Amino acid sequence: MRDTAAALRMAPFRRSPTDGWVGTLEYPGYRAGNVVARLDHLPEVDPHHLYFDLLLLDEGGRTRDNHSGPCPAIPRRLSLDDRSRFVRLVAELVRHAPDEGIGLNAVHPAVGIVRERGVAPEGLVAAAQLLDDASSERAVIDSLHDLLEVYLGEEEACRTLADVVAGLAHRKGAASLDAVEPPLPGPSSALDDRIEALNQRGLSAQITYLARTLGKARVRHFLRGVTDFDMVPRADMFGV
Repeated sequence: MRDTAAALRMAPFRRSPTDGWVGTLEYPGYRAGNVVARLDHLPEVDPHHLYFDLLLLDEGGRTRDNHSGPCPAIPRRLSLDDRSRFVRLVAELVRHAPDEGIGLNAVHPAVGIVRERGVAPEGLVAAAQLLDDASSERAVIDSLHDLLEVYLGEEEACRTLADVVAGLAHRKGAASLDAVEPPLPGPSSALDDRIEALNQRGLSAQITYLARTLGKARVRHFLRGVTDFDMVPRADMFGV
């Protein structure tokens, strides 16, 4: 069974080769996947605060959609390090949220919060909840997978979620495992064996089970309650 589980295990999320810093030292930007978060100074719009752009790029690097406006959370006097921290964390927060069909529609309310409140944990938590409400299930799963992998590492994250998955499956009952794809081996009565088989499939399979059992809008909050992690990007995770 271990060989089968290894074949089913999805590859962990990896950074896009296009990820990296853009802009200037004074007005930095960061590209995460196909989104770019960047700062500028437009005194004719707001002389006291920096201007924020979130760009959604197409495959050729051209702008498909954007969210832009003055950023009350970033006064002109803010340090260069804090400016870099802001764009990096916003880019990581929304990395998976854009939708192929509707662009940045799911992102606007969440980015509005960080423009007003900055990237303190409470602001990011509130923004992440809005993203989860509006984003696809796949986007939520990918976001949580990415955060757990960066925060704990793939193996430690799998070990941490193994107990979480087992506890939820015992509370919800055998039927909660019946919808797992590909189907888990064994009869429904073999609950512990099926839980083990699910955990052997790796982190993405674990998060997918949690999201589909709890609902995509609840799973981040649930994981926040069973770990010591806010389940949002943190500066120390990315060296900023």
